[in-house]
Formats: sequence, C-alpha cells, structure tokens
Amino acid sequence: HPPLGKLIISIGIWLFGMNPFGWRVMGTLVGILMIPLTYVFAKRLFGKSEYALLAAFLMSVDFMHFAQTRIATIDSYGVFFIMLMYYYMYRYYSMNFYQDSFRKTLKPLFLSGLFFGIGAASKWIVIYGGAGLALIFFLSLFERYRQWRAAENFLLLPETYANTELRTELKMIRKKFARYTTRAVAWCTLFFVIIPVVIYSLSFLPLMAVPGEEKSIAHLVDYQESMYDYHSKLKATHGFGSPWYEWPLMVRPIWFYSGKTAAAPDQVSSIWSFGNPAVWWVGLAAFIASLVLLKRKKHRGMFVVAVAFFSQFLPWVLVTRLTFIYHYFAMVPFLIFAIVFMCKHLVEKNPAFKTGVKLYAGISLLLFLLFYPVLSGMVVSKGYVDTFLQWFGTWYFYTG
Repeated sequence: HPPLGKLIISIGIWLFGMNPFGWRVMGTLVGILMIPLTYVFAKRLFGKSEYALLAAFLMSVDFMHFAQTRIATIDSYGVFFIMLMYYYMYRYYSMNFYQDSFRKTLKPLFLSGLFFGIGAASKWIVIYGGAGLALIFFLSLFERYRQWRAAENFLLLPETYANTELRTELKMIRKKFARYTTRAVAWCTLFFVIIPVVIYSLSFLPLMAVPGEEKSIAHLVDYQESMYDYHSKLKATHGFGSPWYEWPLMVRPIWFYSGKTAAAPDQVSSIWSFGNPAVWWVGLAAFIASLVLLKRKKHRGMFVVAVAFFSQFLPWVLVTRLTFIYHYFAMVPFLIFAIVFMCKHLVEKNPAFKTGVKLYAGISLLLFLLFYPVLSGMVVSKGYVDTFLQWFGTWYFYTG
C-alpha cells in the first residue's frame, strides 16, 4: 500500500508511544469523525436534520465501522477520504456556473480533488472512485451544455423578443458555456491529476529518508510496480477469504482477535469484522429499491450515491486475488444513504411510517448491543455465542 495511511498511524505512535493505544488511536479518531461526516453528507443529500441523524446513527451502530476503525489498519482512512471526496463533488454537482460565480464552484472541486489525492496516497481503493468523480463532473458539464443548446433555441422564439430580462439571461448562458467549460476542465486537471500526483509522491518522502533507501524517481516508480505486482499476481488462500459476491450477504466475516488466555474454557473473547444485518441486508434492499425509484423520481443526490457505490464496488468484480469482507467497508456509507432515502420516500408517502423508522433504528441498536461482545473482545460465555450469535455456520466466533 502507499505509505500515507501508515504515516497517519505513526502520528498516534509518536504521541502515545509504541503500544496498542498508540497504534489504534488515529484509526479510532477517524472512525469517530465518520459519524459527523455522515450527518453532514446526509443533511446535504436529504435536507432535513432528522434524516441526517438517522444516517449518522446507522453508521455508529454498524459492526464493521466499529470493529474496523479500532484496529491498526489503513482501511478507515481510505473510506473516510472517499466520503469526503464524494461529499465535495456532490456539492459541486449541486451548483451551476451560470447562476453561481465560477470561482465559487472551484472550491468544492478543489477539496474533492485534494481528498482524492490524500486518499489515493493512503490506499489504492480510493483511486477506483476517480472514475465516479469524473463521471459526475462531466455529466455536470453535459447538463450545462444542454442549457446552452436550450438557450439558443429559446432565443429564436418570437415570444422571447419582448422579454429583455430573459433574453439577457439566455445570452449570458450562450456567452459563458465555452469559456467556463474550458476553464473548469483546466482547473480539474490541476485538482484531480497534478495535485494528487504531487501528494502521492510526497507521501513517499519519509520512506526515502530512511538511511540506505534509494532517493530517485526510478525507485518511486519501482515501488509502484512492486505494489501492483503484489496485488495482481498474488496467489494465496485464507480461511477467512471472501469473494466480492459474498460481501453484501456477509457469508464469511473476518476474525481479527482471539483472547483465549483472557477467557475461561467455557468463555469467549474475540473480535470479528462484518456488518450489522439491519444495515447491510436492509441497505442492499434499499439500494436496489432506490435504483428502481430513480427511474421515475430523479434525485441528484442519490445519483451521486449510486455512482459512488458502483465505482467502489464494481472494480472488485475484476480482482482475482484473495479478498476479504472488509473490502466492502467503502460501500457501507452509500448503503446507509440508500436506507435513509427509502425511509424518507416512505414517510413522505405515509407519515405513519415514522413509527416504522423508529422501530428499525431500535432493531439496529439492539443488534449492535447483541453482537457487541464479538466486535469488541468482551468476554462472554460460549453459551451466549451459540444461542444468540451463531446465525450461520460461518458465523462461529470461536474454535475449540
């Protein structure tokens, strides 16, 4: 992996020492920050605090969010920066350089590109999202193009001749399109290509500063080739490996920790990473339903959510090497937004469904509390695990 994620981990070690707390504190901090970020993103998508609160709540009770951000791995950083880059791209997509000042539209583009670069320097999964960002950006330009064409047609209509204000606006659109489009593409070349490449390259400087390490562009390129060769040519098996099509159904959780020395023979202490069934299974159904709904009820925010989900998920279909369920973590925020979108849709159709939303949130919390022992390493009896948690044969949570 690129080094920035590990450098972020090293900040915690620098502050608190080479100990378990120092290893994990930065990932946990990022996991905590994901919750208000989910709130802000959902508020931007759906406009109401109640729906933003529901999204943040679902993120906080998701099993993988809890388990994955409490261990010293780099996955949390990748997911966090993916959320940020799509949040700012959605802000840009919600703007229009015919109505908003062009300079104002550059700010969300810059921030989206900045977090894309930081994320790519943390973990390559962020690069997958680059295709989604490009699709949203160019679709936005296509919408401006359609307005430009429409303005030309309206200017030819006799009924607009007497409307000076309208004709002035239409002429402004005709005048701005080519100039602003060219400038937007040029700025995006800086924001999404040049700046990310610089950030990515600079992230290797601490490695090159290690005594004995070669300091050259050629060595930097060799490093990239080595990483690519590892991921593309890896031939390995693992008892907890899980292909992409198993992730949404949580067929095979991944086991992170077994504290046999901390537990009596009839007790269990373990940490597993997988999803809250009320979030992942309901989220999958909600995502499919939202795609169907989008065909007849356009929603710009959910279009961005769909693009984000597919841009992060579909590349894994092509990956033939060993993979694990935690690779699905990047899709979880967008599943949550799909759930909230469908809840909003149902409540707007029938306000009585608010009670159902509250019941659903309660079930999500109940499941989190039920499974908390095997997410946290808490010592519990094997009888508790066997009775309440072992829903499937691959969810066994202990051996022996």
